[in-house]
Amino acid sequence: MEEVPGKTCLTNILVRELADFRITASPLAPGFRLEDLLSEINDCRVVKENSRRQVYCLQTAHGGYFLKRSSLVRAKDRLRHFLLPRRRWAEWRNLHRLRRARIPAARPVARGMSESSPHPSFFILTEAVPGTHIAFNSLSHARSLGEYAAFLHGSRVYHADLNRRNLIAGLDGRLYLLDVQEAYFFAWLPRRLRIFNLGCLLFNFCSLDDPDQWARDFLAGYRRAAAQDVTTAEIVAAARRRRDCRFRSRSKRCCRNSSEFEILSGRPLRGYKRRDFSWTPEQLRAAQQAGQVVKPERVFAYQGVCLKRQRKKLLHRDRCLASWKMSQALRVRGFNVPRALGYFAERGRRYFLNEFLVDSVHLNDYLSALTGAAAKRRSLKTLAAWLRRFHDAGIWQRDFKSNNILCCNGEFFMIDLDGVRIRRLTERDRITNLAQLNASLSNAVTIRDRLRFYQYYASLSSPSRRLRRKHYQEIWNISKTKSTAGYGLALDKFEICRD
Repeated sequence: MEEVPGKTCLTNILVRELADFRITASPLAPGFRLEDLLSEINDCRVVKENSRRQVYCLQTAHGGYFLKRSSLVRAKDRLRHFLLPRRRWAEWRNLHRLRRARIPAARPVARGMSESSPHPSFFILTEAVPGTHIAFNSLSHARSLGEYAAFLHGSRVYHADLNRRNLIAGLDGRLYLLDVQEAYFFAWLPRRLRIFNLGCLLFNFCSLDDPDQWARDFLAGYRRAAAQDVTTAEIVAAARRRRDCRFRSRSKRCCRNSSEFEILSGRPLRGYKRRDFSWTPEQLRAAQQAGQVVKPERVFAYQGVCLKRQRKKLLHRDRCLASWKMSQALRVRGFNVPRALGYFAERGRRYFLNEFLVDSVHLNDYLSALTGAAAKRRSLKTLAAWLRRFHDAGIWQRDFKSNNILCCNGEFFMIDLDGVRIRRLTERDRITNLAQLNASLSNAVTIRDRLRFYQYYASLSSPSRRLRRKHYQEIWNISKTKSTAGYGLALDKFEICRD
């Protein structure tokens, strides 16, 4: 669901939309009347919104409320609710069960349902819990979160979506559950579910680049009140599995209908695109005829859009579709790529469209233009850290040359994404990528700069001096097998230096 911070909603519109809803008050709020609440609202805001669900924040003189409204717009949603009718009010029941079990949670106030609108709709109304969300990577909260997880598991409660937005630290110092749609109550909680739950907490509250200290403190709090058979390595591994699952799920959204992407199934264009991007077949042809040629016969720039064209051949890989999918996969992992706009298929041709970075230059041109020693060192250090993070994430670029890296406003962007793979990298893969990059830089980048760049890259893993020398020798030997004249690199002008 998309967050919409600060979007104001008119109260009279909300009153009109809820006029035909049948209201049922909670036993925890006897005598509640929705009309009285709506008349007291002095501020109404939409905090989350998509085509199927909206969350309203309602402020009155006596406190705040959250109204979560859902509409069964899609046929599969109506079928799901027909087959599983109890799922409609799952959160409503869970809130009452948590309150009876004395587990702090948002207080349910009322629920409503309407069958007369074009699509069946229902909502639940809860009181807002005053407090603050826990900061990401906050080491001071690690132990208390572990104790809270032990408290939930001791109460035999399993929450499948326990993240930072579903937990809030109240003014009384206690932690409160907010969104309990995915809360389940067990007579006995299996060990694998406990580990998965702890891994989800670790993934949502701690950076997985260096989770050891946070995980140790978190597990120390958990072990005070729960079983002692859970290890730090287990929950870190569970957190990484949860992260990988999330990456895969978010990556696949570019090939599905969602609030962000749309499937085009009609003619003459088929494929996928962002919902906020619309190009007609006429604009597609104009880009190829009147656009700026970036690569002859293949890449064009037109009206702020970069278009990559490929003729689809039998049994050949669809490189444009691969670029579209990989662009989303890299974006959800936090790597800079030009914003992908669409993938189109038309009469034996394939097109990949992304944002054209007007102020960008290729990496070779960027490094060759640097003059000051301090500026060059900063850029090399930033590039080395970016490449190291790229490799540590298991991302492999088959054609890792300077022409496939753009520099824009001090940041690096990967392009030509059809050659990118996400897999477990070997040491040889890393060395090959470094050699490809080394061979595609001009003589303006001196041998000393190249050695310094590799030292920056290797310093994050702290290899021995002997191993660094061995790796750099391998990089240089592979570089000699490459065609370097097109990049302005003459290897005979360099002497191999020893670091």
